[in-house]
Amino acid sequence: MVAQNFAPSLACVLVHEGGKDDDPQDPGGRTAYGVIQRRYNQFRKAKGLPVRDVWDITPDERTEIYKAYYWDVCRAADLPAGLDYCVFDACVNSGDGQAAKWLQRALNDVRTKTGQQLIPVDGRIGDGTVQAANETDDMDAVIGAFSGRRLGMLQELKTWPRFGKGWGRRVAEVKKLSQAVARGSVPAPTPAGWVTAPDKAPVAAGGAPTSPKALQSDAKPLPSPTGGVVASGIGTASSGVSTITTTAAPAQGMSPTLDAVLQGLVVLGIVLALVGAAYAWWANQKAKKMADALGIAPPPAVGGTPSEPAEALA
Repeated sequence: MVAQNFAPSLACVLVHEGGKDDDPQDPGGRTAYGVIQRRYNQFRKAKGLPVRDVWDITPDERTEIYKAYYWDVCRAADLPAGLDYCVFDACVNSGDGQAAKWLQRALNDVRTKTGQQLIPVDGRIGDGTVQAANETDDMDAVIGAFSGRRLGMLQELKTWPRFGKGWGRRVAEVKKLSQAVARGSVPAPTPAGWVTAPDKAPVAAGGAPTSPKALQSDAKPLPSPTGGVVASGIGTASSGVSTITTTAAPAQGMSPTLDAVLQGLVVLGIVLALVGAAYAWWANQKAKKMADALGIAPPPAVGGTPSEPAEALA
């Protein structure tokens, strides 16, 4: 728990958020150094100042926004060194609610292995979450679980093909640095400028290209066992074969050729039924995996057991 880690944490966040962006595929919209236009408007209005282009944001405004709307909101100053930066970076890129869920689920991943009581996953970093984080012996394991869950959600976003390479690199770099600062099981020296004891002082670093926002709301739709082009196509074909087979059944025995056709249709109907069942199984499993990565409840399984409740996957 080191409040002084805000300065080096922000410097490292700006390595990934250090530019101006107005990409139409970025759900954050017009952005400068990781601060979106809507957030800048909120900040300026709260101070009684006129709204202006976020590209005109000053360094002092940028620092104040990061401190008030991200670092303080995710209670980074109350978290162990290393984990503070890890959660802070995720909060900036994907929102405080998502960062809180990743932290709570990561803590539960570790607590499950040690037989400890699980904490609620409510998307808010409160006293219970802070206490659980500071009670954890292996901070590297928490950071690793957090990073894995973060990457898992990013891979399910519609914009992953466009931004995935940069996101993947960012998560890997944040994980590596966070674990080095945490000084846990990863044998890496603490980088210069990071506070792990009260007698050290932070130093700043430079900036680089921006990173698009990675929001859960931009996720790909979950596959449906009974919907979509594939399921619809299988269902239509199967129904058509069944109708033809039923209609032609009375003519069976009238011609060897017709009998062969009917037998072929029966076999085709069986194949389509098997394909449909296989697709439904795949869609159920894929939807469950995506829902877990996104932290949401999957739709009820088709042809199987009911899915877990939302609170178990939040």
